Amino acid sequence: MTSSSPATPFGPPEAEPASVSGMAALIEALSPGSSLIRSRRLRGGLGAKMHALLIERADGSRFKVTLRRYIPEYRKSTSEDCRREFRVLQLLDEAGIAAPRPLLLDADGAYFGAPAMALSYLPGRAWSRQTNLGSWTRQLAHALLPLHAVTPDRYDLTFLPPNGMEQMRESLEKRRERVATEEPLTREVLTALDTSPDGLTLLPPCLVHDDYFPGNTVWYRGRLTGIIDWAQATVGDPRMDVGQCRLDLVVSHGMEVADVFLADYEAAMGARLPRMWFFDLFYGLSALLYYEIWLQDYHDAGLTDVLAEDVKPRLDAFLRRALAQRAASL
Repeated sequence: MTSSSPATPFGPPEAEPASVSGMAALIEALSPGSSLIRSRRLRGGLGAKMHALLIERADGSRFKVTLRRYIPEYRKSTSEDCRREFRVLQLLDEAGIAAPRPLLLDADGAYFGAPAMALSYLPGRAWSRQTNLGSWTRQLAHALLPLHAVTPDRYDLTFLPPNGMEQMRESLEKRRERVATEEPLTREVLTALDTSPDGLTLLPPCLVHDDYFPGNTVWYRGRLTGIIDWAQATVGDPRMDVGQCRLDLVVSHGMEVADVFLADYEAAMGARLPRMWFFDLFYGLSALLYYEIWLQDYHDAGLTDVLAEDVKPRLDAFLRRALAQRAASL
């Protein structure tokens, strides 16, 4: 997970990126003769360190870029991961998707000792509390439609990993090893997931963000300005993005907001998404494992009122309803 910066003027440096010489070399490659005025750490982010850089050109004009440096310990942090994400951003630019533009690639870590890239700066912030939830969920949903229109018959997606039923089964097995199977509800969810895929038909494949949630969107003055953090992008079923975001909304806002988001997506698409209960169960199982880690990112971004003792009951209620929907569909 990553997030953008608060919509505030650049202040004193909060956390300067390492390596003065590396920074100077990167800026020279971006804009010869330019210099760094200041940097600011962007809040959030489990897989990469993010800084907003204010740079002054030789003629005195200034511009902003975002520096994204991979964290070596993270699972998607290799040079190849960096190259693939940069290529995804090039694809998004070609397709007209709201996302940072790729400016400079350093997949081999020449500047900072770890893979990095420079991106265009998106004004605004993620995670902000919204006074107009209706507009907020609607924009979250509508932003997915052009993304899901990026399909293999229109664009070259062969450089991206597939995310089909085989990959979902592999992911389920990994989660099974970690989940607390002594809980009756967890056992019910696992049983349902074990027996459901045989009757599940995947929708036509498209580009999938695969970590779509409010923390990976940027907002400015009530408008969604872009989607960030494309390290996990795959080719798969569009319900994967919808399901992932729904689970995050359950954790951060509650089940009703998650349902409004789904309704907004379906209304914009002009059709119901079949068997969403399967994806609710699939991503719900993941949430049971990781929601306490997610909370660290929420709190770092200022959402300190999202508490662990409130989240578990929300997840349990959401999973029980999905199990009931599955039973009704049989």
